[in-house]
Amino acid sequence: MIRHIVIWTIRETGNPRSKLEAMAELKSKLLGLKEQIRVIRKLEVHFNSPSAPQDNFDVILESEFASWADLETYRKHPAHVIVAAYVKNISQNRAALDYEYQ
Repeated sequence: MIRHIVIWTIRETGNPRSKLEAMAELKSKLLGLKEQIRVIRKLEVHFNSPSAPQDNFDVILESEFASWADLETYRKHPAHVIVAAYVKNISQNRAALDYEYQ
């Protein structure tokens, strides 16, 4: 199994509501990938808690795939490419980690 984790900081707009709306839209788009890309075994999206330090990242994607080939299929899938372009427009920082586990 392959776990793919990505975290983002969403760009500040000067309007906290706009940031929250962008985060909610991102979550919806990411969760929608599960229905469109059959190789996704698991996909979860979470936001940093208001009780946590506010300099943490804002959004985390945790997803799982059966193989490295499936992860590559996901990365190249047109639906993922569209969501990736969206997140590039609203984020200022990104970090990712991919690892294999049993």
